[in-house]
Amino acid sequence: MQDSSKIFIEKEEAYVAMPTTENEIIFAISVKMGEPKSPHLLYDGDEHALLYRDKKDVVLLDYLNSEVQKILQDSQKIYIAEIDYKEKQLIRDYVVPIEKVVSYPINLAPYFD
Repeated sequence: MQDSSKIFIEKEEAYVAMPTTENEIIFAISVKMGEPKSPHLLYDGDEHALLYRDKKDVVLLDYLNSEVQKILQDSQKIYIAEIDYKEKQLIRDYVVPIEKVVSYPINLAPYFD
């Protein structure tokens, strides 16, 4: 298991997951500091996913609803829109490949209520 003390994990409290007409998902999240570097999503088929913006910057997308879970299980990529909600402005958007995993390399228990 990866040492999570060397990784910044942010639990995204208010994301929006929107399906596309191609049966893919766009996640709208709050804007983060810095540009993503080789982003990817780890997904275990359940109600949580980890968006790695880079090796040390991870966003926990928690409590994915069943429809989003179904789409993620069949998808190869997602779309991310980072939004500055205060300014009501899209800051960046990018495509992220999905990596299906059996378990996560980080202990997520401390991030659940």
